[in-house]
Amino acid sequence: MTEQKLPDTAYRVTSHEVLALLAFEPGAGTALTRRVLGLADLPDDHDLVRAGVGTLNVRDTASVDGEQITLHGPAGYLARVFSSATLWFDITRVGPDAVAPAYIAESPAGRVALFLRPLSEYVCLPMSDDAATLDMVEATVTDAVETAKVPSGGIVTSRRYDGGADPVVANIKVLEDGSLQLAAAPLDESGQLTVRDLRDGEQPGTVVRALLSASASA
Repeated sequence: MTEQKLPDTAYRVTSHEVLALLAFEPGAGTALTRRVLGLADLPDDHDLVRAGVGTLNVRDTASVDGEQITLHGPAGYLARVFSSATLWFDITRVGPDAVAPAYIAESPAGRVALFLRPLSEYVCLPMSDDAATLDMVEATVTDAVETAKVPSGGIVTSRRYDGGADPVVANIKVLEDGSLQLAAAPLDESGQLTVRDLRDGEQPGTVVRALLSASASA
């Protein structure tokens, strides 16, 4: 998703602010959120958490009254989603020019797509109630694969995280000639993902969606 296409509902948050949000409302999904985003479990008084609270305050999405800190607007929404997340998707494009991770979280409190930008900034896009999670997964994979085709290929890794289980993995390799290879279960004799060429007419986003759809709500 390019900057020009970002809707008005998009909200920017730094990794320090995410650490602060995770400290506000610890819940059943907090450990999963930390696992997917690769964030440490830090105490509430850690310098990085306090820095996140400070920037939330500057943005007017948190207010401080003595020892009481209250979240407002999108910050409160993100904290609820992160703390109750039951399902995460991680779609990351790895190429010679950049590494571009994208994440999609699903929870009883709502759903949100996150796109990691330089300087550890996430662009967060709340999803509407009528939008299907797997539609967003498919579109994100499709966009990442198309971007990887220029200039010289790359890999789009896709993972579904569901609780503490091992993630379900489906990777698309974009070769220099533009052809595509899929690496997914089952494992081969050497314990590696099975690799095959995508056939004519097979769309990478659709193929990955089908492989990641097990146990996921659409």
